[in-house]
Amino acid sequence: MIQTDLLGAPLTEPEKKILQLYQTLKELTARKDLPPCASCNLRKALASLWQVTNDLNLQFEQLYDLGV
Repeated sequence: MIQTDLLGAPLTEPEKKILQLYQTLKELTARKDLPPCASCNLRKALASLWQVTNDLNLQFEQLYDLGV
């Protein structure tokens, strides 16, 4: 697990949990066995949480690469 943000600052406990949630949502959206309603809403949740992780400098990636 990542221990620092993109600027090198140590992650706080809330930041660690946010990043874990983001990773979990990424894993779930990659699944192909979910009902369409679940898949769609998980992608929506991932897009929202992406904004949080991006603003906090926790990751740098584009959701287009993930199909979101």
